[in-house]
Amino acid sequence: MLYDIFISYRREGGKEWARSLKSELERRGYRVFLDFDELKDGVFDRRIMEAIDAAPIFIILLSPHALDRCVNENDWVRREIEYALLHGRHIVPINPEHSFMGFPPNISEELKKGLGQHQFSEVMFGQLFKESIDKMERERIEPLLMRIGRSIVQEQIGAIFHVETDLPCRILKFGEEICNVYPDKPAKIRLRKGRHKLEFISLECPDDRLPLLQIVEDNEMEDILTIELAPLREKRLTIARQAAIRIQIERGQVAYEAGNYHEAVLLWTEPARCGDSTAENCLGDCYYYGNGVEQNYTQAIKWYQKAANQGNSKAQYNLGWCYQNGFGVEKDYINALEWYRKAADQNDSTAQNSVGLCYYIGIGVKQNYVEAVKWYRKAANQQNSAAQNNLGWCYQEGLGLEKDCNEAVKWYRRAAENGNSVAQDNLGDSYYIGRGDRQNYKEAAKWYRMAAEQGNRTAQNSLGNCYYYGNGVEQNYIEAVRWYRQAAEQGLCNAQNNLANCYFNGKGIIQDYVEAVKWYRMAAEQGYSNAQNNLGYCYYNGKGVIRDYAESIKWYRKAASRGSESAKRMLERLGE
Repeated sequence: MLYDIFISYRREGGKEWARSLKSELERRGYRVFLDFDELKDGVFDRRIMEAIDAAPIFIILLSPHALDRCVNENDWVRREIEYALLHGRHIVPINPEHSFMGFPPNISEELKKGLGQHQFSEVMFGQLFKESIDKMERERIEPLLMRIGRSIVQEQIGAIFHVETDLPCRILKFGEEICNVYPDKPAKIRLRKGRHKLEFISLECPDDRLPLLQIVEDNEMEDILTIELAPLREKRLTIARQAAIRIQIERGQVAYEAGNYHEAVLLWTEPARCGDSTAENCLGDCYYYGNGVEQNYTQAIKWYQKAANQGNSKAQYNLGWCYQNGFGVEKDYINALEWYRKAADQNDSTAQNSVGLCYYIGIGVKQNYVEAVKWYRKAANQQNSAAQNNLGWCYQEGLGLEKDCNEAVKWYRRAAENGNSVAQDNLGDSYYIGRGDRQNYKEAAKWYRMAAEQGNRTAQNSLGNCYYYGNGVEQNYIEAVRWYRQAAEQGLCNAQNNLANCYFNGKGIIQDYVEAVKWYRMAAEQGYSNAQNNLGYCYYNGKGVIRDYAESIKWYRKAASRGSESAKRMLERLGE
């Protein structure tokens, strides 16, 4: 069956308008195709395409959001429009009730161009319905039908095209070569009325080719056909260059991970100078850590800045870190937060956690625990273990949200299972003290050990306590001393005091008052009140040092000022 008009529409929001339009056009004597049925699969496919072929005029009803789903290649409205454009249908876009608000942002350029080059017809579906159809019929439908021979049958004589090109090329029509054309020697071709599949192929490189569907509508016409192959060649060369750069960057990453830093620097330098943001950031890392080059924070900042300005989220985070800590630039918390936020807005979980920390501490912004929690949660939901641990801490302390020990333990566990040693230590504490009704010394020792073996000094001290008191493990003073020492050598003051106690009492090690005093002093000089009190005791009793009452009182006073009740009582006994 032949039709005059095919109506394409989106069922949601457009079905009733399409029905009204069909009825009015049919009343005026036009043959209109409008699909009201939910036809499926091949039947729908064939019927629709046959109907478009049979109708010279293709009306697309642009109801609100009619084109939103056209970003999907399999969307039927999109397929109908593309088929109509490809087969030379006369497109009449209808803007009903002035409701069309513009093309969706992600719609293909081909679709936008194909529809946008046609005049839109305004159709009102209220009191002015018939008047607006009159105008569309007079200005669009009747002239189009007359042009295709509904009223006048024309001979298909065709047209002459003068082809100009920027590169030497072959011209093919439906796969068969018809001539060659050169920049300084245009070619002349004749095409009959109808649709012609042409292809222009570079004589220098067959990979540079331009397909073109040329529609000839008028007779005895003459026109110029300008073909540009140079942009295609440049695009091909650009793609090839980009592929080569990617390979070089990947080789640099392999070399870097293998410890061949100098080779990595050589491989990354050229792509970085060509403006590749990944290579720029990698080169910044080399200068930051001094790997393959002499450490130079200023140079690191230079390369981080170049990459960050191109939107590289890793470089934006690195730049924020340098501003926060004053590496290669003056310390600037506001700038640090700005770069962290740019990376965070690209969904970089490390940067999101850092934005959370800025709000938590009040770096570059007013302290705001609620905002901190918001950013921690974004990163935590991306499995960022540091953010998971931080979110757990906020739940534990009730900062920015309601205190909930069960939620705290849940997030500690997620981070701990992701290998985060701080979270493992926090989870160990939760089991040790019974946070969320979970007291279990054995579980506590298990998580302390995981963190301790990663070098976490707090967990090392806690594991030492488990062995010292026999909580969750068999009591073993030697093991306690081993873990206390590891934490103490990392500068943890309470571990230093614990190790000193072991020396003083001969627990797990040979009694040695001199060694005890040494470790007490280290902890005391960090302001640890227990160690200050113990050091005062050693001076008072001459244990490991020459008896010195003045020195003893000095350390008792320091301990008392930090709240040590034992030191206060001792000072009272001494009349101080």
